[in-house]
Amino acid sequence: GSCSFVCVWPSNIGDLIQYVGFMSWTFWGLCFVAVIVLRYKLPDIPRPFKIPLIIPVVASLTSLYLVVGSLYANPLPSLIWIVACLVAVPVYYGYVDNEKMCHLWMDKLTNKLLHYLDAGDVKQ
Repeated sequence: GSCSFVCVWPSNIGDLIQYVGFMSWTFWGLCFVAVIVLRYKLPDIPRPFKIPLIIPVVASLTSLYLVVGSLYANPLPSLIWIVACLVAVPVYYGYVDNEKMCHLWMDKLTNKLLHYLDAGDVKQ
């Protein structure tokens, strides 16, 4: 909700729709490509159903067209959202996925930020 507010506040709802469309088609395209890759890398695993390969090929090409078209038509907001997603990766591994090693440096960063803000330490 807060991310949507930040996106709409300086502009309008049309920009928010463009941002969401760009990122959603990026990730949908990755899902379509994953179907193709898994079809060739693991052809013998049991699947609940198989779709014809032409469907994910056409869908991935369509999503590529929409993502590249958005980058071409309005590159700055698209690049900002790419950077935002890249910044979100260490946040995910630091705070959500506790089995990874990133939580060690995220704890140090959080403690330093809290100390800088005079909020105290996370770990006593």
